[in-house]
Amino acid sequence: MDQCGEEPACVPSAGYLLPAILHVPLDVERPKPVLFLHGFTGNKCEAGRLFVDMARAVCAEGYAALRFDFRGHGDAPLPFEEFRITYALEDAANAADYLKRMGRVDASEMGVVGLSMGGGVAVRLAAEREDVAALVLLSPALDFTELASSVSPRSEGGYVYLGALRLKAENAVELSSFSVMELAEHVRAATLIIHASDDKVVPISQARRFYERLGVEKKFVEVRGGHVFEDYRVRREVIEEVVAWLRDHL
Repeated sequence: MDQCGEEPACVPSAGYLLPAILHVPLDVERPKPVLFLHGFTGNKCEAGRLFVDMARAVCAEGYAALRFDFRGHGDAPLPFEEFRITYALEDAANAADYLKRMGRVDASEMGVVGLSMGGGVAVRLAAEREDVAALVLLSPALDFTELASSVSPRSEGGYVYLGALRLKAENAVELSSFSVMELAEHVRAATLIIHASDDKVVPISQARRFYERLGVEKKFVEVRGGHVFEDYRVRREVIEEVVAWLRDHL
């Protein structure tokens, strides 16, 4: 399938409009949708256009795909320093509801793909909704309490500095307490986890621990290529694994 349309969209969330791109196969009537959730400091394109390439591959398989920016990220409203993990959770739920209201797709079931922080958000979404049939976790950040203990960002004047970005200190504290490890038993969706053994941002051990607790149909794929699969061949492999999982479970 080669005929896929791409169009700008806006996801309403908490009084804001979040910029999005909707990919729709032109020769499929009411395709099932796949929601993409990006990582912390990322955006709807993701590093090296990972989400662009993946969404296009998903669309070519006959699914609709929606990728959007969380508040404080990408082109979305609010400065990054205002970002809270609760905003991401709310934005993801509102994006899923947006798909449910979209008459042109069949959102009786949907897939969710989450990268890094978006993986943790995706787990929360899948644990709370019965319409998530297929879950894909890419380098998922599932326990920020562990991650926070291993880094020491500069803190000054009520802000935590992260390279060129800064975050309000209270929001950073909130993020550092975010964990979805205890939600593994509540996930009902068939779950694919892909994680790099050489990930320097989120240790693969997090994904392995979560995987062992899942009680659903599941698959774990270990690759190399770092946190966002920087190697070209590895990235192609990752995209193929994701498309195959969605094909079999959505």
